[in-house]
Amino acid sequence: MWRMVLVGVLAAQGLAHAGPSAIRCEDFATAELSIDGLLDDWGRTVLTRAGSAPDGTVALTCGWDGTALALSLNLEDDRVVRLQGKGHEDHVTISVSAGSKPVTLDVYPGNALAKARLVKPAKVAAADSLQPKGFSVEARIPAAQLAGLTASTPALALEIVFFDSDKAAGGDTTEITIRTTIELGDRKDLLDDFLRAVRLKRSDVKFDKLDNLDPDRRGNERIVAGGTVIGVLTDQFAFVSLPAAKPADVKQIELLPLGKKLKVVSAIVRQAGNGGSRDLLMLWTVWSGQLQPLAQIELRKEQGAKVLESSWKLMPARGKQGPELWVEPKAAVGWTADTWNEVPADDADPILLPWETTKGGVAYSLKGAEVTRRDLPAPKKKRR
Repeated sequence: MWRMVLVGVLAAQGLAHAGPSAIRCEDFATAELSIDGLLDDWGRTVLTRAGSAPDGTVALTCGWDGTALALSLNLEDDRVVRLQGKGHEDHVTISVSAGSKPVTLDVYPGNALAKARLVKPAKVAAADSLQPKGFSVEARIPAAQLAGLTASTPALALEIVFFDSDKAAGGDTTEITIRTTIELGDRKDLLDDFLRAVRLKRSDVKFDKLDNLDPDRRGNERIVAGGTVIGVLTDQFAFVSLPAAKPADVKQIELLPLGKKLKVVSAIVRQAGNGGSRDLLMLWTVWSGQLQPLAQIELRKEQGAKVLESSWKLMPARGKQGPELWVEPKAAVGWTADTWNEVPADDADPILLPWETTKGGVAYSLKGAEVTRRDLPAPKKKRR
């Protein structure tokens, strides 16, 4: 009953939405297509459709070969409305994005009343053709025209809106929309190869983001983490195994803007042993498609009810100085300067001691591919 009411509301507003969350285009040489608006060189496979006959429908087919995205739209309509002057007309807009500024096309079909009108980037090919029931559109968008597209980009965002206008006959304009994600076959296979190599399933992935991390490469890189592994996917994949006994010991994965223009990969990992545990903040930069270790910082040590812990925060850039990561000690619980007798860690920057009087913490910054450290001033003693 709820679904029937929802459909009725959409129809009343002149909207019709459809589209799966993701589709995968066919793999064929897009350069062999003749972009003339005719659909005779396309197969019969329809990946998704929207709308309802006879009022208006959109059927989508697409192809991707790594060099270009090709789209085929069959738009069925009982009346193709074009005007010689200004007014509401049938047309379709296509928007494709790789995470940055989208490529947008607006196609007004040609008929006996008006010539076809195409609004598109110069290097994008597009054409329309009248059909016995409606019209069809073909387009080929070179990969080079998609801002932000890199070898790491896993998918494209696609939105198609068919403005089916009946206002010339006293009716309304209905917007028939397909909104979906196009999984890029070659990138999807790379993710599968990575997961297979580290023995993870897609359901194990807890972190999957694109960002600018590698100064040696143009565009964004893809960081994928799951289980006890962090991977970087470009035109290949590389990964590091975290020093954690089980996935639950990986407490946090985050991309930190520690560089002036780039981010670094961070993870907080809990390790147990010798009757207690410790938390490590681990940092990596990405260089030439590889994860390069920057630092390991002890943030927390626990033994029974006794806890020694440090806070950490990112401080914004000031002038020519880039952002800094400030690590500062918290008040100890159960330990004192007299009872603390542990040897400082030799595999990480050791936990800060709150009774240390010469410094108030450590500031970490990124210069090139290296982390630099400076001592923060000790807090001023309060006057009695």
